[in-house]
Amino acid sequence: MNKIKYVLSILAVLALVSCAKDEPTRLTDVTGLIPDLDFTLIDENNKTATANDFLGYSVALFFGFTNCPEICPTTMHQLSSVLKKVDPNGAAIKVLFVSVDPERDSTEKLKKYTNMFGPAFIGLRGEEPVIKAMTKKYRVTFGYGDKDGEGNYDVSHSGAVFIFDAKGKARLLATQSSTNEDLLYDLENLVKR
Repeated sequence: MNKIKYVLSILAVLALVSCAKDEPTRLTDVTGLIPDLDFTLIDENNKTATANDFLGYSVALFFGFTNCPEICPTTMHQLSSVLKKVDPNGAAIKVLFVSVDPERDSTEKLKKYTNMFGPAFIGLRGEEPVIKAMTKKYRVTFGYGDKDGEGNYDVSHSGAVFIFDAKGKARLLATQSSTNEDLLYDLENLVKR
């Protein structure tokens, strides 16, 4: 009789363990496919910032530029809206906005831009070779159009948001088609880990 109880209790434990898997993600799971968070850039306060400065926070990493007419403001507003629900004080999640237009995006301009979205948003910049190396690492594309007579030019860039856990490990990828609900769901689960 004791053997039967023992076997049944082992089976019950195994059944419970097999049911305790992580919740599936709604965004694209990039665990092990994208490099860990790694950079040395200049922040919007004109100070050196590294990935290590953000250990302990979940991080949403986005590459853009402050003159962007569509992708950047839409993405930043979406992230701001979601963060107001999941982390209104910026205590658990930071959004790093890395400029792909260092010629026009000064630290002052980045700070003014990110301040519009909330305390969790931080502007970062680097010289063009540094930005090119970083975007290559994360498989982000960007390019510059020809300058017009007044020196203005367009910048094309991809709109992906890379999401890292509090240990700097790449976990999720959000795209322009990601919904607020999906971002909220996955960020809430990531912060709970």
